[in-house]
Amino acid sequence: MYSLAKQGALTDITDWISNSAVYKENVDRAELEKIKYNDKYYAAFNKLEVYPLVNVNKVITDKVGINLDNLNSLDAYYQMLKKVKSYMENTVGRKPVYMPDIWDMQPWFSSVGLRRGVFLDASGKKYAPYVDMKAKPVWEWLTKLYKEGLMDPASFTGKTGDMRSKMWQSQDIVMDSDWAAWTGLYNNNAMSAGTYPDKVNVVGLPGLKGPSGKYYIEQGGASLWAIPSNAKNPKEAFKIIEYMATAEGGLLLSAGIEGNDYNVVNGKVEYTDLGKKHAKDHGAPFPISTKFDLGKLGTMNPGTLESVAIGKRADVEVAPMGYANGELDTRKYYDIMSKWMSDCIMGKTDATTAIKGAEKELRANKIID
Repeated sequence: MYSLAKQGALTDITDWISNSAVYKENVDRAELEKIKYNDKYYAAFNKLEVYPLVNVNKVITDKVGINLDNLNSLDAYYQMLKKVKSYMENTVGRKPVYMPDIWDMQPWFSSVGLRRGVFLDASGKKYAPYVDMKAKPVWEWLTKLYKEGLMDPASFTGKTGDMRSKMWQSQDIVMDSDWAAWTGLYNNNAMSAGTYPDKVNVVGLPGLKGPSGKYYIEQGGASLWAIPSNAKNPKEAFKIIEYMATAEGGLLLSAGIEGNDYNVVNGKVEYTDLGKKHAKDHGAPFPISTKFDLGKLGTMNPGTLESVAIGKRADVEVAPMGYANGELDTRKYYDIMSKWMSDCIMGKTDATTAIKGAEKELRANKIID
């Protein structure tokens, strides 16, 4: 969106959004603030994005007497992983470990009050919080996990699908960082395999509180629809955008088509065999409309509603990764950060050197000022 808007390829829909009764009634203004570009709107919502959380297999932590409410520090998570590893090695003959996607680390950097990406300070200069020295304890914590065999080495090379299979099959992983929707999908897969809830019962956790007393959770990049600047019928196109923001539009994008994917029986949605295969996702598993009742979709996957509810808590701040108002070269940022973080976590360099090295390279590539 940033790139296309900068090129003049998208219709400016700021006035239409501002004057839309549908948007006033259905869309949280805080969500709209997240998609502004130079104080204008060039796109609007398809759905509400969720966020990666800490997912833990509670069956295993219960067996070793871990109270998940007490996981309130980096050290508490470290001690939990150590205890679980010892128990599983000696009792089951396996090594459940933490497996992060190399990028789903926001729950841990929250502990020091930092967010991922690049932001603008009060003077307009770009900076990257993960290369602030305040981030050092988190870099060192991740290094310790890897060194002591508490982090799966496949975190750096494996595919997301491999991680997810290990999680729901209760193989090797007791904890990972994954999307709130996947809390339920893990349990749903385990249910199909007949292992829920006796062997697999995944629950979502918010991560760690920062110095402000808030959990900083990172929202996924917004899923948007935009209108090309050369569209012949932009006002009609905007009506479609408005429809997707209504509760009725949300039902279409979630449950599908009445009479095809579901039927309404006694006021409740009952899915057809085809609708069950479509898994309540025709583009928007979580509709953007604040008037939409998720209960209308019938029984959700176990743990889904609880994980989604975390983002609505008063002590949780959900925000997207910092893009410096569209100025971030995301691919270059990923490449630089991934290189230095990987070297640090695998013990090829120390945290201070890695932070300074990443900062220097980001600056040389004009990612930060």
